[in-house]
Amino acid sequence: MELLVFGILLSVTFSAVQGVTPRCCVETIKRFPLEILMKVSKYEVQTSHGACAIDALILHARDQRYCATPKLQRFLQILLKLKMRHGLKTTASAV
Repeated sequence: MELLVFGILLSVTFSAVQGVTPRCCVETIKRFPLEILMKVSKYEVQTSHGACAIDALILHARDQRYCATPKLQRFLQILLKLKMRHGLKTTASAV
């Protein structure tokens, strides 16, 4: 009975992992134009400890994804906080 339960769990886990392909950044950009940074609505942190090979920030700006150096994280935190506080739109014309 235990062997059957273990087999089912293993099968479900393998199916879940097999169907997921991570979208990793393979290189990062150090500098971005302010126009692009103002369009960023959110970002994700990618670490090299998981399925991806490098540390990076994945910036989401409208329908685009950009790979940035993790050193931009503090700047992005401040920028997003200011945009929320002052009600700035996510376009460069709001500057």
